[in-house]
Amino acid sequence: MSLIKSAFLATTLLALAASPVSAEQFVVPQSSAGTMSQIDLWGRQLTAIAGARATKVQWERAVRAAALINSNRCKDAYLLAASEQDERLAKRVYEVCTAPN
Repeated sequence: MSLIKSAFLATTLLALAASPVSAEQFVVPQSSAGTMSQIDLWGRQLTAIAGARATKVQWERAVRAAALINSNRCKDAYLLAASEQDERLAKRVYEVCTAPN
């Protein structure tokens, strides 16, 4: 998986974990064709980063979790979050890993 996709996944995980917004309220902006445009993607990333207000440790943990997920190691990503007692990140990892493709 590309570095951009990994960064986006980490940003999304972290933003969702740090946000009081539930996963059901998390709406991804889409272009008229039904796919996210590159500008929408960048805007989403910047908004998530700004809203997350994560510490360096939280950011690094989300990046590690995203890398594990990208390596098809969802269980390890979940255990990483759980071992650090990061319940929000653990919940988001579970949601990402169990979402239908």
